[in-house]
Amino acid sequence: MALDTTIATPLYKQLEETLLAEIENGTYKAGMQIPTENELSEHYQVSRVTVRKALTSLTEAGYLERKPGKGTFVANPKLTRSISSNILGFTEICRMMDIVPGAKTLKIALEEPTDKEAELMHLKEGDSIIVVERIRYADGKPIMLESNKYPESFSFLFQENLNDTSLYQILRTKHGISLDHTTRTIDIVFSTAQEAKLLEISKGYPLLRVSSIITDAASSYTSLGKQLFIGDRYKIII
Repeated sequence: MALDTTIATPLYKQLEETLLAEIENGTYKAGMQIPTENELSEHYQVSRVTVRKALTSLTEAGYLERKPGKGTFVANPKLTRSISSNILGFTEICRMMDIVPGAKTLKIALEEPTDKEAELMHLKEGDSIIVVERIRYADGKPIMLESNKYPESFSFLFQENLNDTSLYQILRTKHGISLDHTTRTIDIVFSTAQEAKLLEISKGYPLLRVSSIITDAASSYTSLGKQLFIGDRYKIII
């Protein structure tokens, strides 16, 4: 298949648009390896320089990813979240992007808060907190570890099935609790052996850590959240 040499559009741009159309129509699906530079060069009757330029452009745009020694693959879509937006749960973000969300509960427990947690959550001496830890999945693949800490009044969560469900939706629809405001901080950390095992990555893999201080609409309680995202599968918009 030859590209059109009679029009003003550069050949690399034509090839880029052709490959992008094949990604979008499902000819090349997420995670699939595309043909080699030599194969594309022969198929489209263009030079390898032209092929390389088109692939570089698609890689920089996030449609492709190159794996040294293995080849070029269609990139998995990154979950996108605006850090300045109102509170939006992981489940809602996935559904907006036509991705199937999932969750597995690792822990739900009544614990004693640290001094810092007690201060941030405005707790009285002797108060306990509810700690909920889960793995979150996108299309069946682990993408994030989350930890949420609530006042002891949230003990009703022990009666809830928190697997494959939205915690925000449970709070909002079943218990009338509306999350209203959050203060977030973001930094990069590196996975521990335990985190790596749960997320199916190598130890020391970069993780995006989002720490949140969340209040309800009536400012009657404060909760704390921590999310550890696999760094190259998630995008934050400032």
